[in-house]
Amino acid sequence: MSIYPKRTVAFCRELGKRGWLFMFALCSIAAIGIILWFDAVGRIGAGKEAILGGGSSEVLFVVVLSAIFLSERLRLLEAIGSLLVILGVFVVLANTETMNLTLGLGEAEAILSSLCLGTSVVMTTILIKNRDLTAFSGVELLLSGMIVITASVLGGLITVPDLTGLLIVFLLGLFPAMGLLTYNAGLPKIGASLTSVLFALNGIMTVGVQLLVLGVFPGANITLPQSVALAVSGGVVAFIGVYLLEKGDSSKNAHQGQ
Repeated sequence: MSIYPKRTVAFCRELGKRGWLFMFALCSIAAIGIILWFDAVGRIGAGKEAILGGGSSEVLFVVVLSAIFLSERLRLLEAIGSLLVILGVFVVLANTETMNLTLGLGEAEAILSSLCLGTSVVMTTILIKNRDLTAFSGVELLLSGMIVITASVLGGLITVPDLTGLLIVFLLGLFPAMGLLTYNAGLPKIGASLTSVLFALNGIMTVGVQLLVLGVFPGANITLPQSVALAVSGGVVAFIGVYLLEKGDSSKNAHQGQ
């Protein structure tokens, strides 16, 4: 927003009252998704949350909601991909000891977080038409952050961290910022479809990083999935589903272009 102040001001003016109400609703839903994401990580661990969340179910929710609210028809590849994503989620939720599904509060929060974030993506698609993407992204991130902080203060969820905590908070901002930068940098080089498919590997990568940290620091307080092999297998199945979803979307766009 500070790099392009004129574009940001122009964007804010052209939204109008209805646009700002829609933007506030969008950012509120995204903020709920962020809060649920953090709480889910604390309950079930980063690896399981990443596989259940952005790595699979969020993409599925985006596809389904787009079909409902944006009248985007599901092709055969997308339907097969959706089923594989659902299968992958079930594999991740499977309890190897009782052979039942372990759907506790943390797992429910991870899936609900994906629903909220997927909804915000669809709402973004509706609102962003013919508008400045850079200015929109800045306003959305700022407003969502303000809502998260306000809700956390009112809910008593925030405590003043020590110096180490402040460093961790800084890194929590730095790493996603670098991730967003490299994600956007990949778009013009390899295309949106392949970029989003590779991004869906974040769940499996998260488990890998957890195992690496535990190898170096065995006493680290890290919550791994109950069965790492099963969780990774579910992530792989879900990743294949996401790949098919993106292939179906690519063929749809090519057909529309023709």
